[in-house]
Amino acid sequence: MVKQNRDLNLVYVISFMDLFAVGLTVPLFSNHLRELGASHFTIGLLNSLYSGLQVVSGPVVGSWSDVRDRKTVLIVTLFCCSVGYMLLGLTNSLVCVAVIRFILGVTKHTQSICKAIITDLLPVSQRASAFGKSTAFSSLGFIIGPTLGGHLSEMTNGFTYVCALTCLLFIINIVLTSVITNTKKARTQTPQNDSIVSRFRTEFTKSLTDMTDINWTSLWDVFFLRFIFGFAVTMYFSQQATYLREQFNLSQRHVGYTISYFSATGMASAFLLDSITGSFYKDDTSCLRRLTHCFLLMTLSLVSLYLAPNIQLFLVVLIPFSLSCTILRIVSMELMLKKATGDHRGSLSGTSNSIMSIARFVTPVTSGLVTDTFGGHVAMLFAAVPPLIGTVVSFKMKFKHGREIKKD
Repeated sequence: MVKQNRDLNLVYVISFMDLFAVGLTVPLFSNHLRELGASHFTIGLLNSLYSGLQVVSGPVVGSWSDVRDRKTVLIVTLFCCSVGYMLLGLTNSLVCVAVIRFILGVTKHTQSICKAIITDLLPVSQRASAFGKSTAFSSLGFIIGPTLGGHLSEMTNGFTYVCALTCLLFIINIVLTSVITNTKKARTQTPQNDSIVSRFRTEFTKSLTDMTDINWTSLWDVFFLRFIFGFAVTMYFSQQATYLREQFNLSQRHVGYTISYFSATGMASAFLLDSITGSFYKDDTSCLRRLTHCFLLMTLSLVSLYLAPNIQLFLVVLIPFSLSCTILRIVSMELMLKKATGDHRGSLSGTSNSIMSIARFVTPVTSGLVTDTFGGHVAMLFAAVPPLIGTVVSFKMKFKHGREIKKD
């Protein structure tokens, strides 16, 4: 029990450090590319490259952690990320930046592996609480990271310093990961005298083979709900800054404060998730009642944000919107992992991240089309359509689940 608690706390710290590191660089990346002479199209292409690689590599890296072990895979991916971010701060070549983004797109899967470790450590009944805490610490990292990164970037060669600090944070995470108990032993035994390349080839082949053993058709509904959630949230954030500036005449600084406010309420929601579940959803073992309620809450929140006449009311409505986002992120993951066997948790966790990456990949195009056709205000309202669909789908799943229980 002591080791388990220690490992859980280490996972929380790793989750925090990971998004702290990402929060340092991500808000500065587009501006850095502009300084290197990149066009808006090139910037969009590099961002799409990263998201596209996340889609492909997520299930593979997750399956590799099933075959090998979580600890080794996490250390390898963290090492690649640390090297990648250090090189990102040293290069002035857009070609080199593209290569580095390729490496990061393939290897940056810290959050999904951490979630897989949590499922290895805890029984089903305790996972939601642990996911909530992990999300809360991650949110805290993304509150602090952009603020510190913004200050460092104002120095001479500021982006280089930011990338160096990001590299250091990933190295610290490697040290923390090395302390974690190896919760999942390797399932593929290769002769120790084989070369590293030979062993990796064996494990990689086994990873791909194992993915074919998963009954993907039984998971389509959960993946669809994850996609809808990711689409709605990305649609909102793609319009948020422009909407706040045009509707309420906010400066960029105050837009940043609004984003931090959203992250802070999300962190508070994650810490309160256990209490909310215990008070209102004790008997919701299927997770479907929570999904239905939260998709409905998200729909109403997005419509209310669109109708808010002033920034004060807008900030008030952000609270239930942030609450619904946090709960949906955690509970949809909980539902998916409930359907997973112990040998496939990493694969499903990685696939879940890929679903979110697909949503992030297609949403900017959809948002742009809606904005060009109907205007930015309508695009904000359009963000309420996906969670409305999610409400209907999750309600049907809940109704179907109830009938199956009655039959049994």
